[in-house]
Amino acid sequence: MPFRKFTNVRSMTLGTALFLLGACSPQTAEQANTNDTEPNVVQTKAIQPSRNGYADAAEGLKVHYEIYGQGEPIVVMAGGLMDTSTMLQVIGPLSRTRQVIGIDLEGHGRTALRKSPMTHQRNGDDVAAVLRHLKIPKADVAGYSHGGDAAIRMAIQYPEMVRNLIVISTAAERDGWYPSALKGMEAVNSGLAEQMKETPIYTRYAQVSPDPERFGVLLDRMGALMRTDYDWRAEIAALRIPTLLIFADHDAISANHIAEFYALFGGGVRDAGWEGEPKFSRARLAIVPGYTHYNFGQSPDIARIIERYLTNPTSKATQFEPEPN
Repeated sequence: MPFRKFTNVRSMTLGTALFLLGACSPQTAEQANTNDTEPNVVQTKAIQPSRNGYADAAEGLKVHYEIYGQGEPIVVMAGGLMDTSTMLQVIGPLSRTRQVIGIDLEGHGRTALRKSPMTHQRNGDDVAAVLRHLKIPKADVAGYSHGGDAAIRMAIQYPEMVRNLIVISTAAERDGWYPSALKGMEAVNSGLAEQMKETPIYTRYAQVSPDPERFGVLLDRMGALMRTDYDWRAEIAALRIPTLLIFADHDAISANHIAEFYALFGGGVRDAGWEGEPKFSRARLAIVPGYTHYNFGQSPDIARIIERYLTNPTSKATQFEPEPN
């Protein structure tokens, strides 16, 4: 196992999480569009973007993006230390009918690091910069974990540019994460760089990063970001953007916080009513069984839930009706 050299409790917590993240591999075009049973099957030929490029952002940063498919635009962003390729299980199915824009956030994938510390707010700015570069005035914006933080900040800072906000497996405040997950986040720093060079995370980073020698700096920046307290609940509650919240049933976000997050939109605080028109909240909530936070980005269920939500967000019966026999 790549992480057997992690000898203390904090490093083992981090090592387990990163190993599970690193096990998420790109899918083939066929697998990414049809695989419903084995989301983590390792494949060598990944689906390919129709085009890619870089958008200018603050402090001279060039933010890398990839475009898949055609249709209404939807942004998809990966989790911490991951690049767009780790979300192909989500991107593939969505790209059948939509233009999917995969964005590598600062320090991730093909996007370099700035000279200054990383912030969630600036990640939100960078997403907006990509859409402006592509001349897209409004898009659906989805993100998983670290990418979900960027999606939230994009919606808060640029609500006029977000058609639907789709938050996958992240918290509205730092204390929404389980204490054990926070302990793993707090352990991230450049001291782990040498040990992590044996992992799939570093292998992929070294393949695509414009500055692979700055891996230790990325770990320091991400660690500092994850140790920084935040609470966006008041800003989220003020949003009037249609929102979909998606979590694993064994997520690193506490079940109590998931309920609180949903309640920020008026969800789960009253009976929707069985007579006349249901009184829907401003958000929809999906809990997907059989996943943890660390492999959830590869769930084939995510793309199906997103597509169903975008196609029929206010069903009179149920948001996700059973598939026909």
